[in-house]
Amino acid sequence: MRAVMKSVLTAASLLLVAAPLAAQAPGVDVRLNPRVGLYVPLTDLTEDAFGTYKLDNSLAVGLGVEFDFAMLPVGIRANLDYATSSSVDFEDASFSDTNETTLLALVGDVVFRPLPRVVVLQPYLFAGAGIKQYDFSWENADPDAIESESDGTFHIGGGLDFALGPVALNAEVGDYISSFEPEGATDSKLQHDVFVSIGFVMGLL
Repeated sequence: MRAVMKSVLTAASLLLVAAPLAAQAPGVDVRLNPRVGLYVPLTDLTEDAFGTYKLDNSLAVGLGVEFDFAMLPVGIRANLDYATSSSVDFEDASFSDTNETTLLALVGDVVFRPLPRVVVLQPYLFAGAGIKQYDFSWENADPDAIESESDGTFHIGGGLDFALGPVALNAEVGDYISSFEPEGATDSKLQHDVFVSIGFVMGLL
């Protein structure tokens, strides 16, 4: 848990340091987007010889820093999402264990905004890639329990900004897609880790 929180703080610091540097380029606006919402895993985590592991919903927080090019309908975004204290349900009659799990995802996205920026309600789509880390902490410390691991991930989704002067309200749904196959697993699972969130968007400079 401590290692994941350190990673979150480090990544957030890098995002905030990079934003003022990019803002010095002509025609580039820097937009900060903090969010809070729900983490919703759509698939079983994995299966092994002992049973099936399922993740539960949990509270999620997110942070995006977008570099918006004024003359283009696309921007580039550094995005971080963090799911807190998700539990793992282990389905097997012969064994029981509990777990507190966190998920950290850090990606780079291309953001497409089809409507002019003067429109009050502005939808957008995004796609990108990066890294996703599951951090497991098993209560019984069983030697056969799945271990924490990092995987490459794709990121797709969309959202809606509702402009209110210099600040916009924001709603977003994003899906982190990756393959999860821990050591000893009998089946590789394609993971769909969905984050549903609301927040606000504001210019940094």
